Amino acid sequence: MQEKTTLSRREFLEKTSVGLAAAGAVPRSFAASGNPDALALKGGTPVRSAPFPGWPQTTEVEERYILKSLRNHRWCTMDGEFIPKFEKAWAKEVGSRGCVMTPCGTHALQMALEILGVGPGDEVILSPYTYIATADAVMMGYSLPVFADSDPKTFQIDPDDIEHRITEHTRAIMAVHIYGAPSNLDKVLAIGKKHNIPVIEDACQAHHAEWKGKKVGTFGRIGCFSFQETKCLPGGEAGALVSDDEELIEKAYMFRNFGADPKTHQYAMRGFKYRISDFAAAVLVGQLERYEELCAKREAHAAYLIAELKRIPGFSVQENYPQSTRQNHYCFGVRCDTDHFKGLPQHKVASALAAEGILAGAGYSPLNKQPFLEQSLNSRGYRAVFPRERLDKCLRDNSHLAKNDQLCATAFYLEQNVLLGEKRDVDDVLEAFDKVQKNAGVLA
Repeated sequence: MQEKTTLSRREFLEKTSVGLAAAGAVPRSFAASGNPDALALKGGTPVRSAPFPGWPQTTEVEERYILKSLRNHRWCTMDGEFIPKFEKAWAKEVGSRGCVMTPCGTHALQMALEILGVGPGDEVILSPYTYIATADAVMMGYSLPVFADSDPKTFQIDPDDIEHRITEHTRAIMAVHIYGAPSNLDKVLAIGKKHNIPVIEDACQAHHAEWKGKKVGTFGRIGCFSFQETKCLPGGEAGALVSDDEELIEKAYMFRNFGADPKTHQYAMRGFKYRISDFAAAVLVGQLERYEELCAKREAHAAYLIAELKRIPGFSVQENYPQSTRQNHYCFGVRCDTDHFKGLPQHKVASALAAEGILAGAGYSPLNKQPFLEQSLNSRGYRAVFPRERLDKCLRDNSHLAKNDQLCATAFYLEQNVLLGEKRDVDDVLEAFDKVQKNAGVLA
């Protein structure tokens, strides 16, 4: 029988990587099938046609809990079975004294600001590299969002750009743990303590991420989480607020239910209807039972991808601070070096990867430059609260964040799905990165 002389792409990748690793060499070429000289965007054969694992994922456990909630006819916040179960479980998971569920992470952030007394006329310092919900939570209470610049290497708020933005009107600092990696909590908390300003952790993307071995969301006065269906712990649409301050937890429960005091049955404080369906909590109780199993797979594959991407020039993975002991990789953040990509914006690189069958997105645009900001600050409501000069200063100061502009122009992300399959799926990702980098010249 004649010996096989051609290798499949998979065989090529495995044999080349092992052989070169043993020899101390650096594997450079992963492309061995289709047309390795042509990008899929330019008519070539995509690296991958098979889908990655779907998300969210469910088992019969969630179905059983949903059915139980349905049949017991206790569906709302006031008498639901699974809401208190999840609140107790999540508080224990993160190491907090109390947890209050909300309809979404945005509501948790807004509730945090409200029960801390932040409102019209106040200022809140936050990151410009984040989802709009972080700023929306501030602006729903007619406070001014004051953006500090970003650290392009970590994608986090630059703590060295916070302090000079503090004024007599600053009432909170919101530390966003972007893409599931902790922000620099040591420095942010020190600034808050120095100026007696509470720190709210926007941990909506950072379930079980850790700083010095302790879970994020438990360092500031309040931590906020999202359980929207794309998150690492999905429940459809849901959120939660955690705190070690029992008074704040009591206020949160009251705020969620129109400000009603359960002891006096009076409306003791301003509040809203931020109650949640028991169905979402039922799903979350089920998801929590195998959460660590999925985390272990995601984190192991992320570690492999980080190590192997060092072999391909032109890409830099989102960095962690030394004190960061765990990242959940809700998204896998990457920056492209413009010198290797002929000055191309990151969205073209992400589009090329997507065409190769890789789940890649362009990342965030500068939140501080979105049209809603100027439109909102020029609205009748804001003009009734703030003098014109403060609004103009806010718009002016928020428009100049050079490092965040650099980050937004170069950063993109991979969806967590690419980390939830097998090692060979991550090898497809590496092949696509290598192929796109080698063909960068034709993307222009």
